[in-house]
Amino acid sequence: MKIIRQVGRSALVLVILTFVFSASAIQAQTRQALIRYESVHHPEIALHGMVVSQNDIATEVGQAILQQGGNAVDAAVGVGFALAVTLPRAGNLGGSGFMLVHVAEEGKTYALDYRSMAPLASNPSLFKMADGEIDWDALTHGAKAAGVPGTVAGLHEAWKRWGSLPWKDLLAPAQQLAAKGIVVSHDLAYALSEGVQSMGQFPSSTAVYLRPDGQGWQPGDRLVQKDLAWSIGQIMEGGADAFYRGELGRRIIKAFAADGGLMTLEDLTTYQVKDREAVATDYRGYRVVSMPPVSAGGVTLIQMLNMLSQFDVATLGAGSVQQLHLLAEVMKRAAANRRTWLGDPDFVDVPVTEFISMDVAKGMAALIDMNKAADVKAVEPWPLGKKESHDTTHFSVLDAQGNAVSNTYTLGHSFGNSWVAAGTGILFDNQMRNYSYGNGPDHPNALVPKKRMLSTMTPTLVLDGEGKVFLVTGTPGGSYIINVILQVLVNVIDFDMNIAEATHRPRIYQGWNWPQMGLEPGFSPDVIEALQAMGHQTRIEKTMGSTQSILWRDGKFYGAADPRRPGAAAAGLMYPPSARLKAAVGEN
Repeated sequence: MKIIRQVGRSALVLVILTFVFSASAIQAQTRQALIRYESVHHPEIALHGMVVSQNDIATEVGQAILQQGGNAVDAAVGVGFALAVTLPRAGNLGGSGFMLVHVAEEGKTYALDYRSMAPLASNPSLFKMADGEIDWDALTHGAKAAGVPGTVAGLHEAWKRWGSLPWKDLLAPAQQLAAKGIVVSHDLAYALSEGVQSMGQFPSSTAVYLRPDGQGWQPGDRLVQKDLAWSIGQIMEGGADAFYRGELGRRIIKAFAADGGLMTLEDLTTYQVKDREAVATDYRGYRVVSMPPVSAGGVTLIQMLNMLSQFDVATLGAGSVQQLHLLAEVMKRAAANRRTWLGDPDFVDVPVTEFISMDVAKGMAALIDMNKAADVKAVEPWPLGKKESHDTTHFSVLDAQGNAVSNTYTLGHSFGNSWVAAGTGILFDNQMRNYSYGNGPDHPNALVPKKRMLSTMTPTLVLDGEGKVFLVTGTPGGSYIINVILQVLVNVIDFDMNIAEATHRPRIYQGWNWPQMGLEPGFSPDVIEALQAMGHQTRIEKTMGSTQSILWRDGKFYGAADPRRPGAAAAGLMYPPSARLKAAVGEN
């Protein structure tokens, strides 16, 4: 009012108009400076390293190890043990998996095979009923379903070769989480409620995974796992020997013997991690590196990429009918080969060179009709000379020096064989069901003592033109794994999506042994109708996979945790690591 009294009405109008025009001019000048985001999907961004896993607590453990000067392998060990506590349906000490380790200083990627193997006492006849039919219950639940586990050996081997921080310090967070307890999340409570029926068969399991009052754990409860804390403490002190040869190992075998398991102390003491030669191919100027057999995933992924390299995928458009049709046709042909030719290379001749040959891929690609879907019954394996559960888990680590770990491990089904070895708190896998029982003793994946069962786990790295790690990724999902990884790579490389957008895009699945193309929710009805017109039989499915990925570009780390499974998280370092090491990483 003071201003109005000091100037006349005409002067006031002039002041207002001047203000309005001045404001408009300012807005016009600053409009170009407004922040514009090109995508609705945004990854986590960091400057000095990144960890991505299916559980936020485990991710924080890995992040803390990097922050305290650890390298990618150190962080991977911490995450691997933490997941055994925080994600018991898939994270594990009694399971197995595969790890790719890229050592930046050497410019080399190593492939560690710590897959489960069949106990010496195993025989296909032990899993048949009186009428000759396969006893799938015995292969799924209880001590007899477990293979000889490799997780502890695999993580310890990686640390011995490339770790930089003390072993005890890397396991300390997991031991504390088990001893002091974790707050039960909504996701964990849901998973436990789903597993209670199968685990309810075994008192050793219900003692851990049901509350003392016999009720299921509820969100907000604190789950303490004292036996598991003891087991991790043994491994902290004795390394892998504690699990395979020490007091913990003897306790494990005692529990197996009491409950009808096949595994003996000889099985444990003779278990070995295998060094494999990673498989790789060039795709659109990048080098894609993945896991060789006994993983079926890497060679199948490479065969699909080699087929796709015969097409100009980028011009088809992301999510277009033509692009989805091409993916499905590539998937079904590679799946036919995967289920026919692959097994443990220590027992059978596996035609790896032919499998990933570009000439083979060209021959297969030439049979693809871009206007019509091929009937899966008419797709034959290319002449090259069991389905897993979805409850596997993957984690990725990339440190500031360019070292990377891509690790996928599993218990098989959710909570594995549902059986905890009494006094250890350790769940074991049900990987004995992953041999091929219905195809005769000559099948490459037939059960033989000490043989490793085929797997679709596909930890994968992508290197740029300078040989530096560009992308670290992997996923759970059983037979879906390979197709999920393929789509993430195509989204990033062919369609130049950021890693979050590449992760969030809806996915498809096409196998060989059933005709339907699986589609995640989110595809346009028009796209689905057009696919059906081309001859595809479609069905809407639940979500596929749970990729945990890191992309490095222009000096920044971009992490994307897949939202398809609750609780996943990406976390990186915005400040350089500290050389100071606390007594326990992430101490309370």
